[in-house]
Amino acid sequence: MQAERFCNTLELPAESYLILFTGNDLVTDAAAEPLHRIASLLPFWQRESLLPDIQWRYIAHRHGLPVYCARSSEWQFWPEQFNGEFKRFSFRALLPQLDQSDFELIASGSQLLTWEQDHNYCSRCGSKARMHPSENAMCCDSCGYRQYPRINPCIIALITRGDEVLLARNASFKADYFSCIAGFIEPGESVEQAVSREIFEEVGVTVKNIRYHSSQSWPFPHSLMLGFICDYDSGDIKVDGHEIVEARWGKLDEFPLKPGGFAISGQLMQAFDDGLQSS
Repeated sequence: MQAERFCNTLELPAESYLILFTGNDLVTDAAAEPLHRIASLLPFWQRESLLPDIQWRYIAHRHGLPVYCARSSEWQFWPEQFNGEFKRFSFRALLPQLDQSDFELIASGSQLLTWEQDHNYCSRCGSKARMHPSENAMCCDSCGYRQYPRINPCIIALITRGDEVLLARNASFKADYFSCIAGFIEPGESVEQAVSREIFEEVGVTVKNIRYHSSQSWPFPHSLMLGFICDYDSGDIKVDGHEIVEARWGKLDEFPLKPGGFAISGQLMQAFDDGLQSS
């Protein structure tokens, strides 16, 4: 089933799904469902005389139906104006209740919309850019340059020592919340080199036996997380006190606040724990 990559509100097929953003927040229905069916949404728009004339971007198909997304400030006050028929949540706040397929759709839409918003002008010559009609690219008619969506590769690693792990608390985390070491891959690095460098820079230890586990798209805003489990080699914990404010060894159950199984950091911890249980 083919779908138009872009269409205006009145052109949206009745049998399609919509993902609505206002700023960085998601507009959901009263049950906090982030995917709207256009067949049920259009009567509401018509009743309220609200048909936002914006362009919707096609993401993918779901259950045989096209899924579109868009961001508009026009939805900013929906929850207040329309008697609780809609709610507004930050994407991060909804993560624990999203299933994997919903997360992937919303992540794709969020990244594409943010990339488009941030690349209205050609990065080579500065002229106004336009969206390519059939692919994800911003085109410059002045110099012919095309800009494609940005994806930032990052590593995230769980450091193990026997039945213990080394977790760290970032300065932006709430008190007592610990997670794995993560960071961007630098130009010219292999992923294994990035794991070793980030760990040494952030907590001052060296590691060995670096094993790839899995990956996860992380749309805050454009990261692709590559997950690893590695073994402690040498060194004492030293944190910089700025980005990382605390790090320590412990068994997983000694860290009461840590990522859940949805995030790749939680998946790494679960994989390590499963290995302990089976050994």
